[in-house]
Amino acid sequence: MSPTPLQIKVKALQRLTTEKSYYAKEVAENTQTLEQMRANGADPYEIKKQSQVLDESKRMVPELDSKIEEHAQNLSEFLKVYNGDEDTTFAKSLIQ
Repeated sequence: MSPTPLQIKVKALQRLTTEKSYYAKEVAENTQTLEQMRANGADPYEIKKQSQVLDESKRMVPELDSKIEEHAQNLSEFLKVYNGDEDTTFAKSLIQ
């Protein structure tokens, strides 16, 4: 059985939220790595590359925030007109 539109929207929002938490964790890890590299006097090129990796991870968090907001709004609008048989409690909790 194929997923329903409600399931698709809920899973998309869950995936984005999970992805954001992974990027936040990655930012923390990369920040720590960069600080250690600077403290240990690592090669300037390696420090520069690690800094670029950190910047890339930092840029993803606001991008994911906007996608999460967009998907939450989409799910909210969908729930306003949804009249199916599925339980919408979990979906509603995601957009709170």
